[in-house]
Amino acid sequence: MGKKVFVYDPTTSDKLSSVRGIGRYLQILKENFENEFEFVNNEIMKQLNNDCVFINPFYNFLQRPLTLKRIANKQIAIIHDLIPLKYPSHFPAGIKGSIYILLNKLFLKNYDLIITDSEASKLDIINILGIQENKIKVIYPCLPKVFSMKYKVSSIKSENTKYKIPDTRYCIYVGDATWNKNLVNLAKAIKIADVPIIFVGKVFQTSAVGERSGKTAEVNNGWQSELKEFFELTKDDKRFVFPGFIADNELIKLYQQITFNILPSRDEGFGFSYVESAQFGCPSLLSDISVLRKISDGKAVFFDENNPKDIAEKIKMIYSNKDLRNKIGIDAKKRSEFFNPEKFKREFLAII
Repeated sequence: MGKKVFVYDPTTSDKLSSVRGIGRYLQILKENFENEFEFVNNEIMKQLNNDCVFINPFYNFLQRPLTLKRIANKQIAIIHDLIPLKYPSHFPAGIKGSIYILLNKLFLKNYDLIITDSEASKLDIINILGIQENKIKVIYPCLPKVFSMKYKVSSIKSENTKYKIPDTRYCIYVGDATWNKNLVNLAKAIKIADVPIIFVGKVFQTSAVGERSGKTAEVNNGWQSELKEFFELTKDDKRFVFPGFIADNELIKLYQQITFNILPSRDEGFGFSYVESAQFGCPSLLSDISVLRKISDGKAVFFDENNPKDIAEKIKMIYSNKDLRNKIGIDAKKRSEFFNPEKFKREFLAII
């Protein structure tokens, strides 16, 4: 391939990164480029010579710049989204964060190319950062290889004791709990529709019965109050199940058993849970926003993310209509084939 390619891997020193979005993306990179790329920590990164390619897989504007100077002949930054910069009132950076944002904007000039996950994020990069369009390349992510393996669906008994899942049809939310995820409106809609839901994600790990209160939302961000409201809405309500972070093989079993997947975000950079659930023919309910329209190619049921009553109506509609679920699920399965590892690898290598 010519020059050596080095990818910064923050998970070597920050284990929490492995269960966040950066961990998922690094998993995909490692699986598809284990023979082409070398994954390095911060110390090794400092020793790189100029005759190589360096990839920063998570250009984070709210953290200290990874490098203040050019360290490779070609440098590529991957910007997954600009949501904290797009909605500063909901993601207050503070003094230190504001300094980091300024520095990251300044030192972004050291990167020759920007990769992003969607056309929506590309447009934000152009409008918010003023980057020329010819310096930005959209490469849609694929799924980890584990999602292509064959799993036998086991029936749910009276109660799944591991996750406390009731013996009934349920939906699932997989993701984070930041302001843009819109969890308060989702919780209100679930209560109106009266259906059970499972919340999967590290942020829900401490949400055990008796602990889901404001004290579990120790988050120094503008969305702290909304997260606290979400926990208050769901407290002691058995329709809300919180297994927290779970391994991929367990997540796959849930995707195979659920009635539908739901993603109520106000904004997104991509929308992994749509592609993950679609892989198993699972229908999705999505916010009617441009990025999710594009990612799903319209193969979903859409709702007004700002209206809990509309969300609830769409939940009840798909929950009670098996024919609709089957049709949307089949269409979603076909759409998921667009996000395949061969395409991802081919497009990635083409720019290296």
